[in-house]
Amino acid sequence: MLRQRARTVRLIAAAVLALVVLLPSVAAAQDSEPGPGTGTETPGTPDPKDGDSGEGPARVSCEEASDDFLLLCYAYEFITTRHVDSVGAEVLAAAAERGVREAGLAPRTGDAAESCALPAPEFEQTCAAIDAVAVADVAAAVWAATAAMLSALGDPHTGLLTAKQYEAFEKRLEQGEPFVGIGVKLGLLSGLTPCSVLSATCRLVISEVMPDSPAERAGLRADDIIVELDGLVPVGAGCGLNDLRTFESGTRVAVKVERDGRVQDFQIDAAAINLPVAAGRIVDGDIGYLRLDSFSRFSDEALSREFGALLESGAESVVLDLRGNPGGYLRAVVDIASLFLADQAVVTQEVSREEVLLHRAEKHRGSSDPTVLPMVVAVDGLSASASELLTLALRDHGRATIVGSVTYGKNTGQLTRTVESADGSVLGAVRLTVLRWLSPEGISAAGGIEPDVAVTFATCGHPVGMARQAVAAARLPGAELADIGQAGERFDAVQTLLDDGVLEGTECQRGMFCPDDPVSRAALAVWLVRVLDGADPEPGNTSTFEDVDPSSWWAPHVERLAELGVTEGCRRAPAWFCPLQPVSRAQAATMLRTAFGFKAAVPAGFVDISDNAVAADASALFAVGVTAGCSASPLRFCPHQATSRGAMAVLLERARSY
Repeated sequence: MLRQRARTVRLIAAAVLALVVLLPSVAAAQDSEPGPGTGTETPGTPDPKDGDSGEGPARVSCEEASDDFLLLCYAYEFITTRHVDSVGAEVLAAAAERGVREAGLAPRTGDAAESCALPAPEFEQTCAAIDAVAVADVAAAVWAATAAMLSALGDPHTGLLTAKQYEAFEKRLEQGEPFVGIGVKLGLLSGLTPCSVLSATCRLVISEVMPDSPAERAGLRADDIIVELDGLVPVGAGCGLNDLRTFESGTRVAVKVERDGRVQDFQIDAAAINLPVAAGRIVDGDIGYLRLDSFSRFSDEALSREFGALLESGAESVVLDLRGNPGGYLRAVVDIASLFLADQAVVTQEVSREEVLLHRAEKHRGSSDPTVLPMVVAVDGLSASASELLTLALRDHGRATIVGSVTYGKNTGQLTRTVESADGSVLGAVRLTVLRWLSPEGISAAGGIEPDVAVTFATCGHPVGMARQAVAAARLPGAELADIGQAGERFDAVQTLLDDGVLEGTECQRGMFCPDDPVSRAALAVWLVRVLDGADPEPGNTSTFEDVDPSSWWAPHVERLAELGVTEGCRRAPAWFCPLQPVSRAQAATMLRTAFGFKAAVPAGFVDISDNAVAADASALFAVGVTAGCSASPLRFCPHQATSRGAMAVLLERARSY
C-alpha cells in the first residue's frame, strides 16, 4: 500500500530549505525525506476496476499498488503536485505508454498479469502495455514508463535514479568527491605573483596541505616548491604533471621539494582523501582568500570557521573563490550569504507554481562586521546554481565585484525523493524541478552570469596569485597590478608609470601587466607620447601608415609619434608601422634616444652590434645609465632580442628621470 503521512508546516519549511541547486552533472536536489510516505499528499486516482469482474486484467488504485508499481504512482503524484510547470495527465500517460513499448522487454506468454496500478484514468493504455510484458519484466516496464514520463517534461535536471545512484549522489553531496592521493593541492607561482607557464621563475608550489592527510603527517607544507613528484619533474602545459599515474591506497609516492633554498625528500603512502569543502589563507598580509567547493549541509560552518580565522589575521578584503563549485543546498546558500549581507537582506526569490518565497539573510553572529569588507567573487563556467544564486545576491546588494568568466547558467532547484518498498528497501529516487529562483532584484541566472570584469585565471593557478589577480582586476582600494611583485626597480617603474596614467589601457588584462611578455610597437607608442606630451592626442580620421586603422584607440598616438620624428615606421614603401610587432632592443634604443634627445657618446663597446647607427643609439643610452646591455662580460646588447614589457617600463622610467 502506498504509505502516507501528514506533513507539518515545520516540515514543509525544512524541506524547502533543503532544496538542492546543483550542476546537473553532479545531480539535482535532495530533501532527505525517505520513501513515498514522507509527507506526500494522496495522489488523485480513479476508482479501481474490479479485478474479478472478468472484463480484462485487474486495475487497482495507487493506494493498493504492489511494490512494482509504487515508482510510477509516486512519480505521477510528485510531478502533478510539485513540478514547477503544470503538465497534463494525457501527456504523462502517453509518454509512459511509449516508454514501455520502446523498452524492448520480453512479451507475456501465459502467466496472469499483475494488477496494474492506475495513477489516473488516462494511464489505461500504459497498463495495457505493461500487461503485455512478461511477469519477470514488470518492474523493468514500470521503470521504463516512469523514466519516459519524467523525460517528457523536457527538463534536463529532472530524472530517475537507481538506488545505487541515489546513494552515490547523497555521499558525494555530503562528503565531496573522494580520491586517492597524498593530500596536497598545487598551483603555479612566481614568487608572490601569478603565472601560467612553467619556467625557471614560474614554479609548481604546494598551495594547500589537507588536514590529517598523508602529506600533512609526512611533514609537507604549503609553499613548498615541487622539484619532483613520483619521479616526474614538472614540465609542459598546466601543472606540468600530465603523465602522473593514478594512485591506489598504499602506493608509495616519492616527493622532492625545495624549502628555504634546500631540497628535501619524502616518501609518502597514498590514501583515500575527502577534499575539505572550504579553505582559506591570508595573502599579502591583508587579503583574505576563501575557497568553497560545494554547498553541503556543513559548508556554512566550514566557511564561517575559515572566514573567522581570516578576520582575526587582519583581512581587510575578501576573495571568495566559487570556480568549479556546482552548487548544493539552498539552506547553505542562505547561511553563507548571511556572513556577508546585512540582517534580513533578501538572498533569493523562490518561484514555484503556488507562490513566491523570499529567503533572507540572518543576523551575523561574529564579533566583527564582515558586511563592510570590500569583496570579490571569482566564477567560471562550472560555477552553477547555488554558486550563481550567491553570486547574484552579493552583486545585487552591492557587496561584491564579480570576476572571471560566464557561469554555467542554471536557475532551477530540485527535490530528490526516494521511493521505498514495503520492506523499506529503496526502489529508486525521483529527481524533480520544483522551483525557479531569481536574484533579489529579479534577475535570472539562465544563460549564465556575465562577470563585472572578465578575467582569465591560470588553469593551474595558485590561491596567492589568484587572489592578487582578482583584487587587482576588481580595483579594490589599494590594489596593485597582480604580477609585478612588490619591490625592486621593475615594480617601482611600473607602479610609477601606472600612477601617472602612462600605462592606462595597455594592461594585458585588467589587473595584470604581463611584464615578461614582449611590448608591442603600438603600446610603446602610447607610452612614449603620454610621457613626452603629458596627455593623449586628439583622435583623427587619417593615418600616415597603411597598416594603422585610424579608428583604433592607439592610432592617434602612433600618428603623434611620427609627427615628433620618433618613428618612421617599420618600412617605407608602402609606409607601415607594424603596430603589433614586438619592439626589439635595437628599436627601443633608437626610439628612446630620439624621443629624449640623448647626445652622442663614446662607443660603449657592445660586441654584438655591427650596425653603426644602432651602436650609437645603444652607446648614448649606456652613457646616461638607461641601459647596461643584456650581459656585462662580454658586454652585449642583444639588439635583436624582443624587449619585454617590464624591461621597457624600466628603460622608459630611467630615460624620463635622467
